[in-house]
Amino acid sequence: MKAAAGILAELAAQVEALGAQLCTNPEVVAHHITELQAIDLIAQKQLHLADLLLADCPHAAVEAMRIEEVKRRIGSAFPAKVA
Repeated sequence: MKAAAGILAELAAQVEALGAQLCTNPEVVAHHITELQAIDLIAQKQLHLADLLLADCPHAAVEAMRIEEVKRRIGSAFPAKVA
């Protein structure tokens, strides 16, 4: 799991770097802002998944997720947390 998390984190960094590079071109930004935002979202989702794979407590990792779609989809895959 640690290796998979590392790969996801590397991919997220590469995707973020690609988006940042594209943002240096004003024409690209003007014409592709939605796509650039999607690039950022992809990187964020990858980091959430990497954090989940590394977490000692998967429930806590899901709770810490800031992207509600990922939180909902991943959270529904785990059995309810027993108090």
